[in-house]
Amino acid sequence: MSTDQELRALRLSAWGQLFFGVLGLAFALYTESEAILLDGYFSLIAFAMSLLTMKVARLVRQPGDETFHFGYFGFEPMLNLLKGIVILGVCGFSLASAIQSLLHGGRALAVGPALLYGVVAAVGCLVMAGVMSALAKRSRSPLVAVEVQTWRVDAVVSLGVVAAFLAAFLLQGSRWSGVVDYVDPGLVTLMILAVIPVPIRIVLDSLGELLSIAPEKPVQLEVQQRFDELVADYPFEKNMLRMAKVGRVSYLLAHILVRPDFHLQGVGDLDLIRKRIESGIRELHPSWEVDTLFVADESLI
Repeated sequence: MSTDQELRALRLSAWGQLFFGVLGLAFALYTESEAILLDGYFSLIAFAMSLLTMKVARLVRQPGDETFHFGYFGFEPMLNLLKGIVILGVCGFSLASAIQSLLHGGRALAVGPALLYGVVAAVGCLVMAGVMSALAKRSRSPLVAVEVQTWRVDAVVSLGVVAAFLAAFLLQGSRWSGVVDYVDPGLVTLMILAVIPVPIRIVLDSLGELLSIAPEKPVQLEVQQRFDELVADYPFEKNMLRMAKVGRVSYLLAHILVRPDFHLQGVGDLDLIRKRIESGIRELHPSWEVDTLFVADESLI
């Protein structure tokens, strides 16, 4: 994974979010649309978080020091957790405002300019989501991957704006024109219900990583199978693997129970086995950290 690639992707995302945030606020003031205002808020929040993300991207590359002996990779899920919580907070306030407006006769707005904004924002967000997705695959960065989710949320929101305001535009002057005032708060409500699973998933995933949750079951099975292959030639009794995932780093702690008849020339032989295991696991997953312990007492596993 290239640091330069990662930072370029994050910088591009930040400037894109700033552009659409300012665009959203400008159109919101002109059209008096809370749906567009919410869309602008999403973009500005994402911009502020992107600035923090670039700082964290530099931090996680640094080695451990006197304060953080194991490095800074724990900052990654912490930032994603904060991002998810902030988005959930904005969604909560906006939903409350929309429901209040629905209960009090809706809200008038300039439909034509609102529709124009929706088209511009939807096309722009879809393009950015595609570009960021390609950059995320190239850089293999969890931080860039979260940026992809953010752009997809923005794209869904903008497409909702287009659909709703197009319907409102077509209803103007018809016998259903009274419905137009309910389009904006109704749209805000639907938008939030549509996007709320994304920040919830970000919060749950990030919280799990902060608590050192194990990687997905298929990954565990893959690592276990690979580990068994790597030690198959040695007279070991059994092994116990414990795994954790924190940000971009996954950790494997392996206990190996040796047989009583196991003999070696010196500690260097065990080091060779450790190196073989570590290199073999990293052939599958380059970001893994591996510690291997050899024990003769099963109760120590």
